[in-house]
Order: sequence, then structure tokens, then C-alpha cells
Amino acid sequence: MKNLLIAFVVCCFQVAAVAQSKIEKQLQGTWKMTEMNVSGLHANAETKEITLSKELDSQLTPEKRTAFNANKQAILDNIGASRVSFSNNKISYAINGGEKQGTYTVKPQADAYVLDITDTDGGKDTLIIGIKDGKLHIVKSDDSNSAELIFTKIVIK
Repeated sequence: MKNLLIAFVVCCFQVAAVAQSKIEKQLQGTWKMTEMNVSGLHANAETKEITLSKELDSQLTPEKRTAFNANKQAILDNIGASRVSFSNNKISYAINGGEKQGTYTVKPQADAYVLDITDTDGGKDTLIIGIKDGKLHIVKSDDSNSAELIFTKIVIK
């Protein structure tokens, strides 16, 4: 029985290592942001559409709605200009006008992965990632907000 338990544990570690290796290989390269879901706002740079949840829409005053409508193209342009690149264990990203570089590790968690980033300036971040239908989904949540950034891999021919 003891040998069976040890074999099972070893098998589980091997399956986790293969899954981790697979996601690390899939991540390699440069990804362009195409969509974003942030606290009730959904923006898609490919279709050039921005939608608001009913709750968020109901909170907009006429002045805020005017400002929002005036900034729609800038939001879409910002999304389309955002990138993340993975090379071995190094990461670089340009999101919302800011650029950073650092290192990363990936660990399996349930049906997704945890991406731990350490920036060259010492900053740290933990994100949940997954690849669905060929798109990289990055999720960042805190107590009051949640953001999902969706990227498409740039294929150089």
C-alpha cells in the first residue's frame, strides 16, 4: 500500500510538471491585447466595440457619459497597443502606456495557472492565466475590482 501511495504521488508530480511545461511553451512569444473586461466595462479592439454593464451604465452622469464617449477611441487604441512577451523565464510588457520587464514563474492551480512576476524594479504581482481557444487570458483581482485582459499571439511569418 505504501509503494502504491508513493507511485501515485510521483505520478501526480509528473502530470503537474508536464502541464506546467506545456503552458510555459505556449506562452513563449509576443501577445497583443485584443480585449479587456474591467469592472463592468468590456472593450474589444478587434471589433472596435465598448459595452458597459447595466450597473456601470446606470452610474454614469451626463458629464461622465460625455467624457466616456469622447475617450472611446483612446481606450481602443490603448488596448491595441498593449503587449506582453515571454522569453524563457523573462517577461516584458507594455500595458496602459507603462513598460516593465522582469522574470516570471508559472504554477498550476485548479483549471488555470498562477503567474508570479518579479519586475526588475523589485515590484511583484500575482495573476491567474489560462489559454482558451488560442487566446491568453490574464486575470487580476483584488477586494473590489477584477480585470481580465485577453491577448492574441502575434505570429511572425
